[in-house]
Amino acid sequence: MFEKRLIGLIAGLAVGSLIIQTFVDLDADGGTVASVWWNMVRYYTILTNLTVAIVFGAMALSGKRLSAHWSGAITLQIVLVGIVFHALLAASHEFKSIIGEVSNHGFHTVVPALCFLWWLTCAPKSGLGWRNALQWVIWPLVYAAYGIWRGSLDGKYPYYFLDVPELGLLGLLREMSIVAAGFLVCGFILVGIARIHRPSLSSK
Repeated sequence: MFEKRLIGLIAGLAVGSLIIQTFVDLDADGGTVASVWWNMVRYYTILTNLTVAIVFGAMALSGKRLSAHWSGAITLQIVLVGIVFHALLAASHEFKSIIGEVSNHGFHTVVPALCFLWWLTCAPKSGLGWRNALQWVIWPLVYAAYGIWRGSLDGKYPYYFLDVPELGLLGLLREMSIVAAGFLVCGFILVGIARIHRPSLSSK
């Protein structure tokens, strides 16, 4: 029962944050819902929270569970959303409106924290190994290529570590190496936790 309620809460908060951000951007930039979403989906934060909303919403409706690999994968991606924001981006974040901060902290704080809580207490972990951590790095690398492509279309790069004109090729490789290493280290930590953590009754 606890897991079912937690999954539903995570799905609802992710969906709610996406809806709020849509209205915030519509109010700030005008345009249409389609144009606002075209801009929103350039960001790793939005794509990952959208994935969480879809996956956890599907679990809540179907009652099915993810495998240990995919549970770890989605948890790592959303937890890194929070870590990267608070460690690297929060200092330069501009406070625009209270309602905007609600969605901002939904994306970067509340949903990541609750996803980690779900993984720690409920998700299956048996069989996770170092190979899983290596595979979990694929998604951020794929996103990096997508983010660079989006930036090449209009000159608006989603994150400073993807800004090719500003960084140059060597600078980009340096920044992406740091990001990939960060994901890999956090993936190894997740695997380590899985190996020493006693499974809860709901994760057996």
